[in-house]
Amino acid sequence: MDEKLKELIEAFNASCDDLDAAITAFEALADDADADTVKLAREAVTAAEAKAEAAKTAREDYAALQRSKERFKKEDLPAGATTPITVDEPDMYTPKSRSFLRDLYMSQMKSDPSAAGRLAKHHEFEIDRYADKLGVDREQFAVATGTLGGIIPPQYLVNLYAKASRNGRVFADQCNRDDPLPETGMSLIVPRLTQGTSAAAQATESTAVSTQDPTETDLTVNVRTIAGYSPVSRQTLERASYSEAILFEDLIARYHAALDSGALNGAGTSGTILGLLQTGSISSSVSSTATVAGVWPKIADVIQQINTAVGGLGYYADKIVMHPRRWGFFEAALDTQNRPLFGVSGENYAVTVDAGGEAAGYGFVGRMHGLPVFIDANIPTNGGAGTNQDSIIVMASRIVHLWEQEDAPITLAFEQQAGNQLQTQLVAYGYAAFTAGRYPAGSGAVTGTGLVPPTF
Repeated sequence: MDEKLKELIEAFNASCDDLDAAITAFEALADDADADTVKLAREAVTAAEAKAEAAKTAREDYAALQRSKERFKKEDLPAGATTPITVDEPDMYTPKSRSFLRDLYMSQMKSDPSAAGRLAKHHEFEIDRYADKLGVDREQFAVATGTLGGIIPPQYLVNLYAKASRNGRVFADQCNRDDPLPETGMSLIVPRLTQGTSAAAQATESTAVSTQDPTETDLTVNVRTIAGYSPVSRQTLERASYSEAILFEDLIARYHAALDSGALNGAGTSGTILGLLQTGSISSSVSSTATVAGVWPKIADVIQQINTAVGGLGYYADKIVMHPRRWGFFEAALDTQNRPLFGVSGENYAVTVDAGGEAAGYGFVGRMHGLPVFIDANIPTNGGAGTNQDSIIVMASRIVHLWEQEDAPITLAFEQQAGNQLQTQLVAYGYAAFTAGRYPAGSGAVTGTGLVPPTF
């Protein structure tokens, strides 16, 4: 056995003996022992435990080092052979290593040069990684990332960003997101031809042909700021009592839920998004009977209205979005022989109904009227006179637009708040623009008393 390892094992065993002796002495104290005696005995146990722990760590570290030396020995190359040298340096921030949030806090709040240096090195690492991924020149990419707020979160936190967006923004992800948000400006101008030209058969030769002056109206889409913050104690950041995953996942999920809710039903006032359900002149159909037979044809009605309005332009109804309780209402429906009207896993038990899917899950769940159905719990359930109705949305998704910042993680900032309470704020924000107003009739909703809370 290695002499050094033997010494470390002996030291560990001796510390264990000392700990046993301290525990035995503590347990042997009389019930009426004075407080000072008890305190000294307890401190002896604590000191012996710390010594044993240190000896254990030293032994394990040395043993691990020796194992690494045995596993990774240099090998001689054949005469004249060469080998390429590659460097694959990992990021210093991982879920089980140094805290990204703590360094961000120490850098910005305490001007710690070491933390600032690590953040700068991480920033260079991320620029190189993104530049390689996109196949662009590093210097060009570095300039393009100047709008990111200065700090790029590490990759494992970006992965949490993607995960959080899935359950929080089903409707938003079904919109047309092909165009990124422009880098500047707080509004987008979308030209709309509200009155077109005309053409008709010429009555007779040499007579005037049909004519009509076109009318153009600009649609202004406001860029909105969506933001949230989490008050974080300095103890949390300095002592790492919470993991970054907990802080990021909750804050970012709430950000995306707010974006999704705004796109669905925002009022368009006081800095909010003008959502689809609040957009004027969308297609609509009202159901007054809370049964499948009362709601089902109304969905078909909205589909045909959309196809009639924009089908000639090459657009058509292609997606249905509803609240989970409404999908459950359809899934629970039975025919006169108590057979499910909607099959599970796509199997149609009732051959006369084009419907199928799965009640479980979130997002895509099945099909209706030949269209995919998505469920989104951000659809409001307080509509109508009774403030208890939800809506079923049908849309031609190619003309329902959502603009977001392209390839930009949510920017983080620490701003001192309630300094006398040792509290800071973790802030997440972003910019987005949404409109269903390019062709309002290209979207629609089924509403009415037929969409009150279902009974199961």
